[in-house]
Order: sequence, then C-alpha cells, then structure tokens
Amino acid sequence: MKKFSFLENTDWLYTPAFKDLVTICVVAIETIVMTEVLQLAREMTQPPQDQRVWLIEKIVTVPVILSLALAFYASRRWKELCVEVAEHKKTENILKKRTLEMRKAKTIAEDATKAKSDFLANISHELRTPLHSILSFANFGIKKNGDAEAGKILDYFNKIHQSGETLLQLVDDLLDLSKFKSGKVEMDFQWTDLKKLIGVVVDEFRSIAAEKNISILCRSCDFDDKIEIDIEKIKRVLRNLLSNAVKFSQGCGTIEIVICQSPESVSVSVRDSGIGISDDELETIFGKFVQSAKTKTVAGGTGLGLTICRQIMDAHKGCIWAENNTDKGATFIFELPLSVSAEPPQRQLVNAG
Repeated sequence: MKKFSFLENTDWLYTPAFKDLVTICVVAIETIVMTEVLQLAREMTQPPQDQRVWLIEKIVTVPVILSLALAFYASRRWKELCVEVAEHKKTENILKKRTLEMRKAKTIAEDATKAKSDFLANISHELRTPLHSILSFANFGIKKNGDAEAGKILDYFNKIHQSGETLLQLVDDLLDLSKFKSGKVEMDFQWTDLKKLIGVVVDEFRSIAAEKNISILCRSCDFDDKIEIDIEKIKRVLRNLLSNAVKFSQGCGTIEIVICQSPESVSVSVRDSGIGISDDELETIFGKFVQSAKTKTVAGGTGLGLTICRQIMDAHKGCIWAENNTDKGATFIFELPLSVSAEPPQRQLVNAG
C-alpha cells in the first residue's frame, strides 16, 4: 500500500502553525459544548414560555470564538513572518558579504596569477639577455680566434665578463628575495654611526658621479646618535638608491642626502635631479621586476633592487617610499627606528620639494 508523503516526514506536527490549528479546533469544540450545556441549563431552569437567552450565551458563540482564535493565529503568524523576513534579510546580507569576499578573493587570485605570469616572463627575459650576450661574444671569439686583434679579443672577454656579472647579480637578487620570503635571512644588528656609514657609501659613488659632472651633497639635522642596524644590508639600500640617483640624474646635476631625526626614528632621503616618476607608479616601483615607464628605456636593471630595499626595511621594522620633487627629479626616503626592539616608526612624510 502506498504511503502518503506527509506521513513519512512528521516534522510538520511540531510546527507552530499546526499547534495553533489544533488549539483553534479545541477551542471551537469547547465552545460548541458550552453552548449546548447553556441551552440544556436554560431548558431545565426556566419554563418554556419564559426562556430567555442568557448574556453569556450571546457572547460565547462559535463564530465569535472562531474569529478570536483566527485573529490570535493571524497575529502569531504575522510575528513569525516578521522574524522570517528579518532572518531572510540577515541571510541576504551575509550572502552579499560572502559574494563580495568571493569576488575579492577571485580578483586577488587573478592578480596573483597575472603577477606569476609576469614574473616568469620577466625572469626569462632578464636571464636570456646576459646569457645571449655571453654566448654571442664567446661565439665571436671562437670564430675569429687567430684572426682578430688582441684588443678585439679583449673587448669580447670584457663584454662576456660584464654580462656574467649582470647574470650573477640577478641570481643573487633572486636568492635574497627567496630568503626574505621564507624568513631565512640572517640579520646582524649592531649599534652603528649612520652618518659615517653613509659617508663610506657616498665615497664609493663620487668617482662614478664625477664622470657625469654630478655632485653628491650630504646634510644632517644635528644627528650624532648611533642606530641599531644590519650594516651590510643598510649599505645595500644606500648603494641601490645612490646607483639609481646617479643613473637617472642629468649631467651637471646634484644628488642630496639628508638625515633627519625624530624622537624614536631617523629618516634618510636621497634626492636626485632626474626625470622623476609617474605619480601612479610611486608605489608599484617597489614590486618585483617593476620599473618606471619613464626610466625603463633610460638604463637597464633587473627591477629587483627596490623590492629588496623594501624587504630590508621590513626586517628593520622600517619603511621606504618615493616622492616626486616639485621642480624635477624624485626623492627616495627610508625611515628606521633607533632600535629594532622599539615599535615601528610612523611614516614621516618628507618635503621633497
């Protein structure tokens, strides 16, 4: 025999609506019984010619009781519907929030995929360029062995050596980035005279800058305290910033290095007189293999230098950013806490104009 589907699942027996329906039926039956009892009582207590309808019998009737019961049921169902609507809106808001989160996650995933593709494309290009140069000049040397002049062969070897150094620098940068990413970089923090350290790095670039008639000026705002840093890594930051400043500054220009101290930190700004950076690239240039559109065709580079600088700043609980000058050129600023055990400094904007 086929069973009715509503008997297979008895959850509906416990719903408020079914309970209200049972209540209405019980009240209706009780009302009918009460009406009959009142009729019987009237017939037993009053003569037939004097029988009158009692007041309670006029009020307690089946239609009245059913109307009251239905009103009670409708009121209760209205409250339940209001709660259901509120829950529906709450669920709808949660779904909207989850949808936005999923869209955001999808965008992040797409950006990550694109960044990965760009990274692979860039690294392939950066590796192929010096390798192609090495193989080309080595091939020239092989073909012209015994025929070419000694000076020409020496030039081939110089070009091979230069490309080899570029390739080695790229590999070193990639290894450093990998170490920073995995947290395996060893930091050697020491209390150091930052002014002297900057002076040492500046001396390394004076001859290179002199070839372009560029002067390097250093200025400090009464800063004579020592600072707790990893000397070699901060040197690397300074070398990268000075190298870019010399590379992109015009001839007969000036590079200005300014040291400023706040109560808990010190900032170093490197101001050049070059072609500047597009405003929408002031942050993106710190990404992997990213170079400013203005400087991409001016000079080469792996596009990893500023990324490593930011990683070094993060390891020092510091920060680094770039600003355009009001006249020409750009200023790169990095800020460090006086001690790595102190709280990270709040970014202090330097007037690069």
